[in-house]
Amino acid sequence: MIRLATLIGFIALLTLVSCSPPEQYGGTPPENPVTPELSGTNWDGTPYSLADSNGHLALVFFGYTYCPDVCPLALAKMKQLYSVLGDDWSKVDIVFVSVDPHRDTVEKLAQYVPGFDHRFKGLYLDPGQMEAASDSFDLTIQFSQPQDGPGTDSFYYVDHTGTYFLVGPDGRLALTYPPSATIDVIAPDIRKLLS
Repeated sequence: MIRLATLIGFIALLTLVSCSPPEQYGGTPPENPVTPELSGTNWDGTPYSLADSNGHLALVFFGYTYCPDVCPLALAKMKQLYSVLGDDWSKVDIVFVSVDPHRDTVEKLAQYVPGFDHRFKGLYLDPGQMEAASDSFDLTIQFSQPQDGPGTDSFYYVDHTGTYFLVGPDGRLALTYPPSATIDVIAPDIRKLLS
């Protein structure tokens, strides 16, 4: 009799679990969750790789230090995210990856990224690393002509993918967000993935 009751209870539990609705997220899950490749040199001169993230989540954003609007707004938003996460911030790497290695040296990133938050990663990627990351994250990167014409060192813009990429503790791409995504959308997803 006890065995029968235990069996019925177990079947009821399985039914409950199988009927539970799937977890709802504010971000968009990828159709094919890949393990993106991202390795470079952090603004402090240390190597950084998603493969060595020690079970942390990573919120990755691609940009460049000369960006006049989208990139500084994104980094300000990420600073706000760390405040909202409270003690959980230590389980999340905020990773700003430069798409402009010609101007964004490690030294330049060291002047720029900690100005938003010294806990952020700010990555310099050499051309091979940039190509691997671009392929992994399916990025679009387009350089405009320098203002004083081709071959000059004058100012130029870089058009680039503005998506936020949330990589799970297993190293796989978990969710993506458009540039307009708010902290109210991103933070609950991070808390769900951390739990």
